[in-house]
Amino acid sequence: MNRRLRGFAGSFELADRGLLVAVGVLLFIGSIVVFGAGSYTKQAFRSPMGEYYIILKHLFMIGVGLVAMMGLMHVDYRRYRTPWLRNGALIATYALVALTLLTARTDADGAKAINRWVTIAGFTFQPVEMAKLAMTIFLAERLTCLRRGQQMPPRQLWLALGLGPLPLLVLLVLQPNYGNAMVTVGVTLVILFAAGVSDRWLLRTAIAVPIAGVFGYLLSGKVRLRVSKLWDGLQGGSFGYQVDQSLTGMGAGGLTGLGPGQSHNKFSFLPESHTDFAFSVLGEELGLVGTLLVISMLVLFAWRGYGIAARASEPFGRALAAGLTTAIAIYGVANIAMVTGIFPVVGVPLPFVSYGGTAMVAALASVGILLNIEQGGRSYHQWKRRWSRGGLA
Repeated sequence: MNRRLRGFAGSFELADRGLLVAVGVLLFIGSIVVFGAGSYTKQAFRSPMGEYYIILKHLFMIGVGLVAMMGLMHVDYRRYRTPWLRNGALIATYALVALTLLTARTDADGAKAINRWVTIAGFTFQPVEMAKLAMTIFLAERLTCLRRGQQMPPRQLWLALGLGPLPLLVLLVLQPNYGNAMVTVGVTLVILFAAGVSDRWLLRTAIAVPIAGVFGYLLSGKVRLRVSKLWDGLQGGSFGYQVDQSLTGMGAGGLTGLGPGQSHNKFSFLPESHTDFAFSVLGEELGLVGTLLVISMLVLFAWRGYGIAARASEPFGRALAAGLTTAIAIYGVANIAMVTGIFPVVGVPLPFVSYGGTAMVAALASVGILLNIEQGGRSYHQWKRRWSRGGLA
């Protein structure tokens, strides 16, 4: 038993410490913010656990995510290339996302609301978080399945895009869930680059993205409303109640903040203060110092994640690590940008900080896969150096 524990602890000694430090600091700060902001929610008042309901649920989901992370870091990421595994995960998760379009959901007033959740056996979760993981694995594998030096035929490239990101994008637009649609596009572009797709195809894809964005703006009243609110705010008007309240709270925090648990916005002044707008509560309670610390940890995470991709021992690991890192990085950039009035409100959480459900578990699972890719890359480079000393390389 002791030998197993030592072996388990030894696996963390070889893990990327910068990545683990970034994730650990973000989880710690996020738990402080969620405890304060979640104490005065409707769920807390209705629950027998009272003010501790949100934080206990948050910590439980962190625990589930850490178990997933520790499990996946010991699973060889190359196993995800197995056809039945990657294809089965893609079909199952896409089917669950499609199910959200068929099941009705109502808000507190009884009106029909956007449904992004699925309930199975009493557990409610967002299938899009699992679908993004499955799509990342599928696309990374399909774009790196050829031997080194071979050019991917256009038909095979279109097939990979048509079976991977495009169906997910259609489902997300129908929900609508433009925040995750944006993440899907970003992950696709990065995987195309990391997989070594020709510059011609990268240019075509890069041109297609803004064109699709223009069509989305013209066809969606929701998008036009969000963009018009942002434009009004940038011209000195109102960003809308939620963003205005968010900026007021962050301004009140000043340099060092009002102190943990001292936010005023948590008293129902700021909707979704413990989820999408947790960064605003963070700024009010911990001030500019706290927000800069969170931003620096997100930068550290991205730096170490892309470093793992660069050191990967083979193309699939490189593309997969780049895609997983990008998905979390885009979440962070988009969340901070929308909370501070730089980007339209798209409804995405702040990774490892916002009140965690499926997004928290998926993010920590991604960290587990990144750590396994890091172990594979480290072993490859150690083997390469060893043989180089012998004069064989």
